[in-house]
Amino acid sequence: MLGYALTPNSQIVVPFRKDIRQNISSDGWRRVPEAEGETDLNLAVYGCSFTYGTGLADNETFTAELQRALPNVRIHNRGVGGFGTVQNYLQFRQDIKNKAVDYAVFVIISDHRFRNIVHPQRMQQHLKAEWYELGVEHVPKVSHERDGPMKIKYINIWQPRAFKKDFDIFLPDDFFIDTATATVLSSILTLGEENDIPVQFVLLDKLDVEFNNFIMSKFTGVIDASTPFDTAHTFMPANIHPNVAANKLFASRLLPKVKETCASLRAAKEFG
Repeated sequence: MLGYALTPNSQIVVPFRKDIRQNISSDGWRRVPEAEGETDLNLAVYGCSFTYGTGLADNETFTAELQRALPNVRIHNRGVGGFGTVQNYLQFRQDIKNKAVDYAVFVIISDHRFRNIVHPQRMQQHLKAEWYELGVEHVPKVSHERDGPMKIKYINIWQPRAFKKDFDIFLPDDFFIDTATATVLSSILTLGEENDIPVQFVLLDKLDVEFNNFIMSKFTGVIDASTPFDTAHTFMPANIHPNVAANKLFASRLLPKVKETCASLRAAKEFG
């Protein structure tokens, strides 16, 4: 359904940092330290490698920072490297079915807009040997029925034609690409409303300011927690992902709204 997933009960060694290991729990998701206890409130954070925490130890991710600040809330890290908003929507739908989420936070980066429509830019990345070695066969793509509703199709990952010169001249313009992501986000909001689950959207990068502005113009209450793409906030030159300092900032910018929403949910449960 998702195209690929993390391997349960596995450990990943970070190649560009000494003695840093990342743990995947028995449920197939990134481990969040101190989140093992029972609770009446489950917060799931959906995203890609920014949420998963590429390059980070388990206790350095922003989901781990949130968990330490909210010991009476169970934080679930639903981030997987390379995922887009379409996969996050499918994850959310499955968590609702399993009664595993009471509050959902969706993390958005500008590259999701390409992943959601299986843009050749993204397919070119999938043609790298590492994706072939992982055995990934297909990825979900958002499309529209002619009368408007969202439809998810599955596209084979092996697409050598993506390297054709000037192939992108046949593709939709930025407005249509952005609108596809907005369609998925609207479907997420509808799914949340139908199941009485609050949904929060969060922006985590500044690589495409126009895209960020578009999302904030389309949806109310979007949190812009983004940090610059520089050596102070990433592991560059070793790796482009957000570092420990950036993740602390993400958590601090998210925490006030998350606290407020969790308190409201708990109060609603207590008073029926």
